[in-house]
Amino acid sequence: MKIVEYMETRRRNRRASPSFAPDAEDFAFLPDSPSASGSGNRSPGSGAPDRIYERRGRLLSGRKLFILAMAALLVVMLPALPVSAVSELAAYSPNRQRIPAYDAVYEAMYDAVASGRQSLDLFDYRVEVDDFLDIYSDLFITAPEFFFLSPRVVYHTAETVLSSHVVDVYFEYDMTPAEREAASAYYEAELAYIVSLVPENLSEAERALFVHDYLIANYAYDSTETIYDAYRLFRTRTGVCQAYALAYAAILRELGMESVLAVSARMGHAWNVVKVDGEWYHVDLVYDDPQPDRCGRVLHDYFLLTDEEIRELEHSEWECAVSSAAKPYARNPIWAGVTSRMVAADGGWYYIDSTARKIYRSAVNRAGREEVFSFGDRWMDADDEKRYWVGVFSGLSLWKGNLVLNTPGEIWLCDPGTGESLPVLSPGGTVYGSNVYRGTLEYLVAESPNLEGGEAVRSVRMDDLGASSDPLPFTDVPPESMYYPAVKYVSEAGLFRGVSAERFDIVSPFSRAMFVTVTGRLFDVDAAQYDWNSFRDVSAGNWYSPYVAWAAAEGIVNGMGDGLFLPESPLTREQMYKITALCGRRLGIGKEPGPDALKGCPDLDQVSSWALDGTAWCLENGLTVGGDLLRPQKTVSRGEAAILFAALARLAGRS
Repeated sequence: MKIVEYMETRRRNRRASPSFAPDAEDFAFLPDSPSASGSGNRSPGSGAPDRIYERRGRLLSGRKLFILAMAALLVVMLPALPVSAVSELAAYSPNRQRIPAYDAVYEAMYDAVASGRQSLDLFDYRVEVDDFLDIYSDLFITAPEFFFLSPRVVYHTAETVLSSHVVDVYFEYDMTPAEREAASAYYEAELAYIVSLVPENLSEAERALFVHDYLIANYAYDSTETIYDAYRLFRTRTGVCQAYALAYAAILRELGMESVLAVSARMGHAWNVVKVDGEWYHVDLVYDDPQPDRCGRVLHDYFLLTDEEIRELEHSEWECAVSSAAKPYARNPIWAGVTSRMVAADGGWYYIDSTARKIYRSAVNRAGREEVFSFGDRWMDADDEKRYWVGVFSGLSLWKGNLVLNTPGEIWLCDPGTGESLPVLSPGGTVYGSNVYRGTLEYLVAESPNLEGGEAVRSVRMDDLGASSDPLPFTDVPPESMYYPAVKYVSEAGLFRGVSAERFDIVSPFSRAMFVTVTGRLFDVDAAQYDWNSFRDVSAGNWYSPYVAWAAAEGIVNGMGDGLFLPESPLTREQMYKITALCGRRLGIGKEPGPDALKGCPDLDQVSSWALDGTAWCLENGLTVGGDLLRPQKTVSRGEAAILFAALARLAGRS
């Protein structure tokens, strides 16, 4: 089998384009005077010396904003509105040390914008024009909650012999008061929602990793380069580097962490520098979110890097108010080489190892690593069935306590605690990524992983994956249970029901008699035609007797020797696989396994020789239960039987 080399389509040139507001020319207003004179007007008020005012308007252009951003390089630590605290918002700004009135002017403008005022008197602060513009730029760039603040600033000046001071400033807003209120409520709610997803007791590095992966998995780079703020990023799920950086910093602030901006004029690019365990590290979300966007793809090449490390990755000539740590954060960190979202749950991290083609669980320091799921099928070349793409093209998400992933042909749920897994959707075509966003499964069906952009992403509500919209009556199988879709199918199809009206019982053993009976029901066996039996422990009149007779007549079961069937004995997995394979072949469904179908199964040596062929057939057709381990001697539970029958029904086209 030839290997098709998969080329990562990282379009850096696209990402390196300017990421701040569009260019615009500076402009000036005529004096704001009731008279016809254009030379200025006397200041109002009595007892004050006469001053000549000039009203000036300045629209911070793309280049101006970028230059001011480099000058500001401010920490983005944002208290909930309304608060003004320069020490939290701009603690690292070099302007703060240079401008005597910095704190007072910044706080006054922050409070004014937070309360929606149209103007602010700055006469008493005696701040010069250039200093005022630097402070305003700090405010504009470092307060994501002021997304409604226009880059255009209008102010009056008082001229003296040696300098020109700003007397007052007029704020311009891109939204009406009602629109600002509604948009701010949405922005704050979105921040609160994201923060609520972060598990407690995570370290600073883990918090930074969680938010990094969340934003990249759920948002895409704005190819139109028109979305610059965190609010519109949340609204549209797209934005440029400035929007990513502001959103990331705002969320980290809510989690008690500090973040500053690094800006490179040469690259036309901005990213975050995050404080972790007392040291500063670079985090570039945009460069970890390559274009075109693919569901579930999250890179980690630009996460927690030192100055030297990010410089080696072609970042250059940036300005930043802090210096990074001298040593790498970790040698071979857990996220190294991971190309999908990492999921934090149950005190550990779940991630896909594309080389091993497995999902692992471990602590963030790799301690206690254990396998959870193995990807059996490869992503084949659509033009040549003998070739396959190198890698694993699956997303990884968490939904109601279950891992959500994709194989080439199906969407799967996996219980992270037990590794038990089952397919819940077969969309048709090859799936090259998946992601769950706010309860909606998004997945990409394509011809190859090398996307051109514009591919349609399909979606379905996770709650809609099931046999019908009617809820199950069983209190031990809630909708978030991974067994829910399978139990829903077998109970509604009448294959087998719960042990009571309110309890299904997914944990009790499944007997050999019950398995053969349900198999017969699935394939509409006419029980009346089988009124005899060849097993001496299966007497006529039992509820399972005709189905055992049918299975024996069809060569699906052979008994346990000495003329016994042992109907009440618990069924083992390898017995289940053999019976299922014999039935499937008898009915002409499924595909035959290759000679290496069981290759790579860690516990293959535990499978009885008589069960090898049946186990291989079930594995080839997606009918095995559990994770990578076969556990052939394990007793089958009622929940596992439901999973197999739901999958067998799909294979046979009966669901």
